[in-house]
Amino acid sequence: MSFLGGQKDDRDPLRKKRGEPRRYGSDKQEKGNPKPDAQAVQDFHTNSDVDVTKESQHHSLGPLPTQAAPGDHTHNGADSPRLLESIVITGSKGGNAALASVISALVKLGATDNSS
Repeated sequence: MSFLGGQKDDRDPLRKKRGEPRRYGSDKQEKGNPKPDAQAVQDFHTNSDVDVTKESQHHSLGPLPTQAAPGDHTHNGADSPRLLESIVITGSKGGNAALASVISALVKLGATDNSS
């Protein structure tokens, strides 16, 4: 195929053998504006799969597992899960046991422990 004036040249001799329809010209199937109107878009969204599963195509914003987090979430438990919600710090505050517990908690969150 070649390009003429920025459009595909639809005179490909193998197009008919492959059973492909013409892409340009008088027999083009779509004419005019193929975009749906606002009411059609609203109708599509009425049956949308919002927050049904993590794989849903649409998600609302919020703290639930099937929702997306808003850009200004703070991990305070109100607008998203608390950051250290399931982490328990143990040990005496007066010794190194508590520090070891904090390091362990940070490792669970993705930190690398290179302490000695």
